[in-house]
Amino acid sequence: MPKHQPEPHAKVALLTLGCAKNLVDSEQIASLLASRGVEVTHELEGAEVAIINTCGFIEPAKEEAIELILDVSARKSEGTLRRLIVTGCLSERYGEELRGLLPEADDILGIDPEATATLALRALGCPVEPLPSALMLRSIRLTPGAWSYLRIARGCDNRCAYCAIPFIRGPLRSRPHAEVIEGARYLAGQGVKELNVIGQDTASYGVDLEGGPRLHALLRELCRIDGLEWVRLLYVHPAHVYDELIEVLAGEEKVCPYLDLPLQHINDRILEAMGRKVTRRDVERLIADLRDRIPGLTLRTTLMTGFPGETEREFEELLQFVRDARFDRVGCFAYSQEEGTAAAKLPAQVPLRVRQQRCAQLMSLQQDIAFELAAARVGQRTVVLMEEGRPTDDGLRPARSPHEAPDVDPLVYVGGERVPEVGEFAQVEIVGAAGYDSIAEVLSGDWDGA
Repeated sequence: MPKHQPEPHAKVALLTLGCAKNLVDSEQIASLLASRGVEVTHELEGAEVAIINTCGFIEPAKEEAIELILDVSARKSEGTLRRLIVTGCLSERYGEELRGLLPEADDILGIDPEATATLALRALGCPVEPLPSALMLRSIRLTPGAWSYLRIARGCDNRCAYCAIPFIRGPLRSRPHAEVIEGARYLAGQGVKELNVIGQDTASYGVDLEGGPRLHALLRELCRIDGLEWVRLLYVHPAHVYDELIEVLAGEEKVCPYLDLPLQHINDRILEAMGRKVTRRDVERLIADLRDRIPGLTLRTTLMTGFPGETEREFEELLQFVRDARFDRVGCFAYSQEEGTAAAKLPAQVPLRVRQQRCAQLMSLQQDIAFELAAARVGQRTVVLMEEGRPTDDGLRPARSPHEAPDVDPLVYVGGERVPEVGEFAQVEIVGAAGYDSIAEVLSGDWDGA
């Protein structure tokens, strides 16, 4: 056996928590391990090494990570598992503290795919030098079907008052343009048809490299890559949307008419205290401009309830804004008091119970809006990309249109004759709604719709 190969049937369990950025880190870890012949799995059974890629963004995520670490460590005495490696955002932020609190973990390190893979390979008795570059290696994808995430930058310069991301992932570091394009071409060559462009703040891409935003130019070149059909833009800070970017969203056929625009709040005092760099008037003008210029635009936003000092009146202002704006998709988080952030030191911290109640109230309001919007789609025609997943009891199979992002949005359930396979496109008509989701039938014959 070549010296760079591990023992036969060596297996590593890789468990990933948190956001899409963490998932990309896990893909790099898995690809490095696979380059040495290691089997990477999501199951602990039969694994000799377990890697937990943690999230440390807010308190519930921390609690979930610690519970998983303790659960996995308890299995070390029950089976073949002999080493537990903890990596990711939680250990990046609290490494020293975790080493004292969680002796059950054999290794605790920060966000470093190469170092994580190296520890696992050494535990398996496999020589590790030289490993390929994890930045480019994506031989293993953890996303299903024919879509993938494309990370264009790490870190963030926004310094929002509530956010610990700059402490965890550092300042904005855009990937070089040519490197991003090379990575996208590689994914397209692997059969990826949809790229979901991610970063902590994608609209700031290129500011650190060229002195100004370059996302519009990057998107145009991505649209020229053979094999790619959809390019979707996620995590766009409202203060950083600019005219050339809107032109690309409106004019490039492959760019989905979809924008993830995290607003967090709408009250001017709260926005200023958050450090969001926009006012209510700015936000309302931007939304109107986007909807006017981008036909059929789907808008997704994220909102936060219970920021320090948020009054009932300010929360009611947020609710009324949601009623009026009628966003297609909304995510909501109760504020989490994160140590080290500016907001953690503010007076008038809102009780947790109130924060959570307000979040539930907002999502209940948005549910009604979302159900109405789903029902209003009946009769529309669109293209969908067939997804992996179990069919419904009626045999309908999951898919997404350009108006649904993976992981976070509802699905389109497709039936009819000749439903395509996973990873293929279908032309469908929306014939019904089931809560947030849509029901569709495959169209037969020719159709010129988009």
